[in-house]
Amino acid sequence: MEKPDNWLQDPHMSEVKLVYQSQSQSDNKPILKHPIDVFKYLISIWDMDRIELQEEFCLLLLNNELRCTGWHRLSTGGKNATVVDISLLLIVAALGNAHSVIIAHNHPSGRLKPSHADISLTKRIYKSLNIVGITLNDHLIIHRDDYYSFSQHRLLDKISKL
Repeated sequence: MEKPDNWLQDPHMSEVKLVYQSQSQSDNKPILKHPIDVFKYLISIWDMDRIELQEEFCLLLLNNELRCTGWHRLSTGGKNATVVDISLLLIVAALGNAHSVIIAHNHPSGRLKPSHADISLTKRIYKSLNIVGITLNDHLIIHRDDYYSFSQHRLLDKISKL
């Protein structure tokens, strides 16, 4: 039995549009080449009232000049963890026209050493982004006054080889 052609006109079908709209000139966007620059930018956008209360996970979108074209808070959790939906991360990176990304989360406890869960998540994100041609430049764990950079400690290099 043949399908009728009217299914193409079904008003109950959802249209999905991918739209990228830049709000400012590229020259005004910060260049995030070094972990200290990333940390300073993250502190400027982070909710400092919650940095020692709840773990949050953030995504920074970068163009091919390493200019931050946007950011998105992917999740907010409890005092010890937050859930990161990698498919949502990929969607945001694609919709944001990212050439590369930096991921970051805070440790409310102030302990900046990455956990096994942090390393495992970073590895999964690295591999997922690699499939769609987006580079993971770094993963920062932050607290109010300090940070840990996966790239600075060569942990991102190790993860890329696993």
